Amino acid sequence: MFPYIYLFGKEIETYDICFVAALMTIPVLFIALRKQFEFTKKQTVFYIVFTLAFGLLSAWLTALLKDAFLEWASSRLYIPDQTLRNYGIPIFMPLFFLMYCLLCRDRFKRIMDYLAPGVYSVMTFVKLGCTFAGCCRGEADEHGIMNVDLGYRTFPVQVYDMLTSLAIVIVCLVLIFTLRKKHEGYIYPIGGMLFAITKGYWESYRVHTNVWERDFFNTGWTLWQYWMLVLFVGCLIWLILAIVWEKRGIPDFDRMEGLKFPRINLPFMNKEKKRKSAKT
Repeated sequence: MFPYIYLFGKEIETYDICFVAALMTIPVLFIALRKQFEFTKKQTVFYIVFTLAFGLLSAWLTALLKDAFLEWASSRLYIPDQTLRNYGIPIFMPLFFLMYCLLCRDRFKRIMDYLAPGVYSVMTFVKLGCTFAGCCRGEADEHGIMNVDLGYRTFPVQVYDMLTSLAIVIVCLVLIFTLRKKHEGYIYPIGGMLFAITKGYWESYRVHTNVWERDFFNTGWTLWQYWMLVLFVGCLIWLILAIVWEKRGIPDFDRMEGLKFPRINLPFMNKEKKRKSAKT
């Protein structure tokens, strides 16, 4: 497609532009959905910063673990090709926010519903970048899209991957305005399972130049399909626990008693408490 564009006399990778656009969708969606979740402006800014930080940390951790897995599978030193990988963001993001909510006694279920559309919108824009850059390509296909680097057309697996990720964003937004009115904490695991299914399916059409990444441990599955299996199982367990906890009336971490984790009080939380106590 168009791996590079020229702006102000400089050559810029279209993937980098799409990556920046992906990061920008986080504050846009958070601000747009703030009132729906009854968050203050200070809370919204705080969650935006933490989501961006946790997202970049998740992408870095994914790349680090991917290199370690390939070294383990091939029994040889693997030279890293990227410092950031986005596939692990839906897996690691909830873990980072879980630690935060346990320490700060914040509302885990509400926060995860809040950031679900943003997480999968990032995946959408990243795949748009892959489409322009010609990476994560499919097999040669005369009816596909032109790959400038290869000089021939390939199956547009990136486009289909992008469209299914966009569909998941829409599903999450619909659930926020419908399902969440009665059930909290369901949206992120539902989106995660849908993402795992679609991503795992499109991975079978993708060409991997590294044999260990393409056929992990000679199982016929790619490395990333195993990651999606972990995501699906994790989100399925999460959804079941959310349903059980809701039926038993177990509160979220902000109202849960008996937690043994040390509590960290954040400035904006203290101000909110003072404001509420002043009103009463």
